[in-house]
Amino acid sequence: MNRDERPETVRPLLDVGAGGAPLPEIEQEIADRKGEARRVVNRLAAIVEDHRQAALPLDIELGAGDISAVLGALREHARGAAGTPVPGARDEIHGYCLNRLFDELVEEPSNILFTTRTGPGTIRYDAMNAAFWIECLDLMEATYGSSKDS
Repeated sequence: MNRDERPETVRPLLDVGAGGAPLPEIEQEIADRKGEARRVVNRLAAIVEDHRQAALPLDIELGAGDISAVLGALREHARGAAGTPVPGARDEIHGYCLNRLFDELVEEPSNILFTTRTGPGTIRYDAMNAAFWIECLDLMEATYGSSKDS
């Protein structure tokens, strides 16, 4: 049986999400939701601060408005939009700094794992889902935006 004669049992990878129904969002059980959100926000804040410091030698100061623009782009990305380029770039170097921060932060949901006990002695590891990620971004903006000056 050649390739063209095989029955199609699996949707091709490139067709996933292209005009079809969105994949269902799995409800994620997080025991200490507030504590986990604080942990995520602290992790994001450390990454933001690293980027703020790295931008200073380039004469770029990333203020609260810049961080807000990046967080907004991350929210849009979590909802299925492209997210980049991050809006609000004053020039090419500033845009580069904003987009590099976006690029690093957009990977975080897949780097933060939660455990779910599936049976006696068995644990499943799940990456953060989009709904919780957006909650963390909202918390990040509420706390970071009010504690940093533009």
